[in-house]
Amino acid sequence: MILKRKYIIAIACAVLFIALIVIRVATGDSGADTRRQSIPVVKTEHPLRQNVTYNLLYTADVAAIQAAGIYPKVSGTLDRVYVDMGTPVRRGQMLALIDTTELSQTRAQAAATAQNARLTYHRTKDLYDQKLVAAQDLENADAGMKVAVAALDVATTRLDYARITAPFGGTITKRSLDPGAVVSALSSTLFMLMDLDRMKIIINVLEQDIPRVTMGLEASVTVDAYPGKKFTGKVSKFAEAVDLSTRTMAVEVDIPNPGHLLRPGMFATVTLTVGEHADALTLPTQAFLKDDQGLYIFVARQDTARRMRVSTGNELNSRTEILSGLEGTEDVITTGQQFVRNNGPVVVQH
Repeated sequence: MILKRKYIIAIACAVLFIALIVIRVATGDSGADTRRQSIPVVKTEHPLRQNVTYNLLYTADVAAIQAAGIYPKVSGTLDRVYVDMGTPVRRGQMLALIDTTELSQTRAQAAATAQNARLTYHRTKDLYDQKLVAAQDLENADAGMKVAVAALDVATTRLDYARITAPFGGTITKRSLDPGAVVSALSSTLFMLMDLDRMKIIINVLEQDIPRVTMGLEASVTVDAYPGKKFTGKVSKFAEAVDLSTRTMAVEVDIPNPGHLLRPGMFATVTLTVGEHADALTLPTQAFLKDDQGLYIFVARQDTARRMRVSTGNELNSRTEILSGLEGTEDVITTGQQFVRNNGPVVVQH
């Protein structure tokens, strides 16, 4: 009976030992499979050589090359209006007329006074030549004549001011008042006049970019109103001073506008091409990673990932220029690079 019990115990121990061996083997194989499955699968590509342009991009509002609010210089009742919104006008063309009744009467009075002062002067001069009056009388008569003539000139000028004329050629973009309205000198806006043959855009150039923006530099302009259409302008003016609050300098870009397609107030995007690198190495921007020391990429060499530091330049169409760090023949990991580690194994998917 005792021998039988010992025999059963020995068989149980043997079975348990074999089970432990089987579990150990099975566990070891699973770990190996897991390790094999943890190797990242990546895709690679060679750097591409292409021409890279350096562009400065700005957004701003389109404005007329010349714009002026037209105000009356004398007060009175608006008698006539000769133009309306959208009317093209030439320099000196009459736009409106203020009632001249009072101004004409004032000028007629000034003319009569000036005529009388001239006669008085000439009579006094004749008497002075005959030594019948003192020199002081002649001087007083001369001064009185000059004051009267000056008053006549003022009255004539004010009468001329009743004729509202265009200071330059352009288009009336706004008309504010109708005939019969009472206007006050220099406070009532009658019209807004703009020269639409040329437009301008004021951009604010960062301090570090100022040396790269030169007089006459060509600018490409696009507006939302005309998708896909480009307008060409040139840098024409510099503010020559940096705004201390923004560290930028105002630069004016002039754009010919013969068809008047561009309108004041449109929102525009201005592109200045300030440089070009021919045959430059580029990589997809997504291939780059960054740490505390800067940018880097991973290169696949014999199924091993190698980290390489690079310096970059301009970005164009989701590709970034490589200034240094690569020769151009490397297999750069462009997909899956965020899952690899330096000197770690990778599986390159072709």
